[in-house]
Amino acid sequence: MIKSILIENFRSIQNLFIQPRNLTTLIGPNSTGKTNVLKAIDLVLGEGWTTKAKVARELFNDPSQDINIEIEFTTPVVVPGNPGFRPTTVESIRLTMSLYPDLTAKTTINNEQTFYGHEKFKKLCHFIYIPAERNLNTELRVSHWTMLGKMMRLIYENYITHYDENEDRLKEEFRQKMNPAKEFLEDDFSEEQVTFKKFSDTFKEKCDENSAGLASDFKPVLDIYNINWFYKTLQIHISEDNPDLHFDSTEVGAGMQNLLMISIFQTYSELMGGKVIFGIEEPEIYLYPQAQRSLYKSFQSLSEETQILYTTHNPNFVDPLRAYEIEMLQRSKEEGTYNFEKAEFINELEAEKQRFKIYSHFNTERNEIFFAKKILFVEGESDKIFYQTIIETKWNIDIDKIGLSVIDCNGKGGVIYFAGLCSALGMTNFYAIWDSDGEVEDKYKILFNLMKDSKGLELDPNLETFLNNKFDSQVLNPNSKDKIRPAYEFASELDTEDIPEEFLEIKEFIS
Repeated sequence: MIKSILIENFRSIQNLFIQPRNLTTLIGPNSTGKTNVLKAIDLVLGEGWTTKAKVARELFNDPSQDINIEIEFTTPVVVPGNPGFRPTTVESIRLTMSLYPDLTAKTTINNEQTFYGHEKFKKLCHFIYIPAERNLNTELRVSHWTMLGKMMRLIYENYITHYDENEDRLKEEFRQKMNPAKEFLEDDFSEEQVTFKKFSDTFKEKCDENSAGLASDFKPVLDIYNINWFYKTLQIHISEDNPDLHFDSTEVGAGMQNLLMISIFQTYSELMGGKVIFGIEEPEIYLYPQAQRSLYKSFQSLSEETQILYTTHNPNFVDPLRAYEIEMLQRSKEEGTYNFEKAEFINELEAEKQRFKIYSHFNTERNEIFFAKKILFVEGESDKIFYQTIIETKWNIDIDKIGLSVIDCNGKGGVIYFAGLCSALGMTNFYAIWDSDGEVEDKYKILFNLMKDSKGLELDPNLETFLNNKFDSQVLNPNSKDKIRPAYEFASELDTEDIPEEFLEIKEFIS
């Protein structure tokens, strides 16, 4: 499994260091570089070996500098040597690509050592990248490069090994057993109608005619099964309500195709665990909410034996109890793609201690903090509707367009909790508003530090009384059970020029 990834000068990434868990969630706004992380891993551990033929200008953040991608493993990969040679222990692997003075792509191991056991290494540790644009037609081909093909090839090799590795004898036995079926299908059953026998004879005849003048004979072989790879002719069909009615898997809808693709991934992961690392873009595509949650649980289970890195924009694929698995990415012109640095106590042990507290604070809506470009924390529902109304109707700012989430934290204690959590996750894209009343003690000085850093506003003693005092009014009752409607009406009727200047810091934050 991957212990660490260092990526330098690749696409949007100038310098990025990640220490992934067995299950790692890559989240962040669009175009931050989440996909680039997976593509970087794919260049090093994916199918084939990266050569200078893959070097292209668009891969470089700065064309004058080299691309460096280095991956360190938690447990070294021991690659068997050729006869008479010792095995090679691969602790890390590094790809360096250059544009100038010449196109070059060089892969080394263990601090610049040359390595020749590429194929053997890929059998022991390889990366499968599943992009957002799923291509089931490609994935269902039983070829060397697909998950299905790899499994069928392994099954074939295991079959040969099980039967004393006498491949020729097995092929001959298989041929003899298949002959009756072959003769049945190839029978020239009609003089008038097209049959396989007529097709085969005519096709061979035309090939013979067209090969006149060739230096060597050209003899096509038409097999209705593959004698060299018993499982290559595998086809997947779909049976829905009518068990007698089957559909080709490539003819069903996109949702069903994606479900098949995910099922192939799950099967491959379960059977090949420990040898494969997955990179999956947006696993939520085409799945309804219950299926999304089910797949996320499957990820958690599969990651006990294999490693999965995935990108997502869906709250159903993020669990605050597993915040230690989250890599939050951002992007700036100055730094390119970068990740927030989490505090050390964001770990499994602490999460288990805080399990019920986390459970009581989070819901699907509050999970938005992991996806928002900016976050505004407020105490309650009336605060939320007040500020949303001001922002959208008075300042004419489209909350959804700018990626702002206004989070009702269910009290001052919730504001302290979420602000503290975001700080621990390394996030800086939030602002908080709270009441000055003594409801909860700020013993860790979280609110104090927010005000010091101009990232928080304290209202004395609460929003309703603050506004009543500002406008010499008693319209808002801080003790009322129904504070939502009055808060909305007050914000709606407020003239833009009369908005308290204390709130301008909020406008500056979200603008």
